[in-house]
Amino acid sequence: MNEYPEERPPAFWNRVYIAVVLTTVVVVTLLWAFSRYFSS
Repeated sequence: MNEYPEERPPAFWNRVYIAVVLTTVVVVTLLWAFSRYFSS
């Protein structure tokens, strides 16, 4: 039995990294906009 799952191709991880970066940018932007809206 193979103890480790098969390695994912690099293209898969590139898409994962891009998705994580974009999600982080969106969340930070929403938090910034939220704080600006309630600080005024």
